[in-house]
Amino acid sequence: MSKLELQYGNGEIQEIEVRNTFAANSESKVIDLPGNKRVIRRAVFWYDTKNIAERKGVVELWGRH
Repeated sequence: MSKLELQYGNGEIQEIEVRNTFAANSESKVIDLPGNKRVIRRAVFWYDTKNIAERKGVVELWGRH
């Protein structure tokens, strides 16, 4: 995964560089977002499935406030 793009409720867009390779059933570190509590309207993940053309990666986004 190369980056994560978040769009907040107020229209602001934030790009977060991830630059990590994940094995099956692995997870990223916690990404602490700066600022006060905000509504995330959209999340776009930029990733490559690394030579597995017929299969797609499964990505989950978890959050807490």
